[in-house]
Amino acid sequence: MSNMVFRYQRVSNVKQAFDSLKRLLRQLFTVNSVYSLTGWFYEITKQEDKALHYYEKAVNTSSHRGDLYFRIAHLQYRKGLVKEAGESFRKAADSGINEAPVFWVETREVKDVPDVIDPSAINHQLLDRPNSVEAMIAKGKYYYQNALSKEAKSCFRQALDFDPENPEALLQYGLCLCSDGEYVEALERFKRAAEIQSGNPAVYVNMGLCFSNLGEHERALKCYEKAEELKLINVELLNNKGFSLAQLGNHEKSLLCYDLALEWSPNDLTLLSNKGTCLCQAGRHAEAIKCFDMALGKYSNDITLINNKALCLEAMGRHLEALTVYNAGLKIDPKNSMLSLNKGGCMIKLNRYQEAQACYDRIIKYDPDNREAWGYKASLMEQIGKYDDAVYCFNRSLGLQ
Repeated sequence: MSNMVFRYQRVSNVKQAFDSLKRLLRQLFTVNSVYSLTGWFYEITKQEDKALHYYEKAVNTSSHRGDLYFRIAHLQYRKGLVKEAGESFRKAADSGINEAPVFWVETREVKDVPDVIDPSAINHQLLDRPNSVEAMIAKGKYYYQNALSKEAKSCFRQALDFDPENPEALLQYGLCLCSDGEYVEALERFKRAAEIQSGNPAVYVNMGLCFSNLGEHERALKCYEKAEELKLINVELLNNKGFSLAQLGNHEKSLLCYDLALEWSPNDLTLLSNKGTCLCQAGRHAEAIKCFDMALGKYSNDITLINNKALCLEAMGRHLEALTVYNAGLKIDPKNSMLSLNKGGCMIKLNRYQEAQACYDRIIKYDPDNREAWGYKASLMEQIGKYDDAVYCFNRSLGLQ
């Protein structure tokens, strides 16, 4: 057929050549493909409404297109269509085809750590090769999943001694380092894993987490976006991305992340708390209080939620209500320094200095070396004119006395 096109062109029969070309295109492309390509063209030219329209026409002609559902979901997500995006991501995940490697993660439940680790439970298939790299990695994963970080790190180090370029061992060892707060060291392992296995989106999510914990949120976002390009979408990624966006002041996009994640995991404590905090930072205090109350309805004794709700009430100028919330939290956890510090600050705003001092003294009673409490008390002493006491407290906060 292609030879016919060139033959007609040589005799300048343009109409016949064009008709032959159209017949050739019909053979090469299905209607579904034409819609897909048209959608892709509009997407790369930033005409997202038209791209969405043609992608939807494409999946209507062939519903088993996980890659298209993934593109549709991202366009809906960027347009703020959270519920629609959640449904499209579900369809992508349910498509069951290799071209759409969508990872789906539900809320993980906290497991009790067993008193005794049963080695035979690790992986029966590897028991005949207990010293292989695969067996060491499998054993390390088992320890890590059961909150035994020290033992897990030892297994992954052994695996890397045998195979320093093993991307799975690098990734898992990095996760252990993250758990211990060693983010700089973890980042080096993740970067090396990305060099070896650039198509693994989990590496980029964890790189982003390291950058976020190091305060480098712009770089964290680039990592999360790279993971999304590799068709990873899950609760963890959206929560981490939402947090970095909020830290950069992009609250609307942050809330989109939290809302989409909550579509999949509506009872996730971290998501609810982070969404409430983001709403408060955005000045949407009434919505934030509603979010915190919804979360407290499920997790009534969670101190972080209680503290965040009280801080939000303070931001609204409702200091007496905030005090009630702080007091409720301190009934649950009388020794909680975060609640006592914030309650003290609230008392100062109400000019109740003696009660504020009592809050700081309460912390010092339980923790005499708490530098933060000594520092806040020093500021209070200076504010009320007790300068000798202020100097003493400042020295204690600096560890000089």
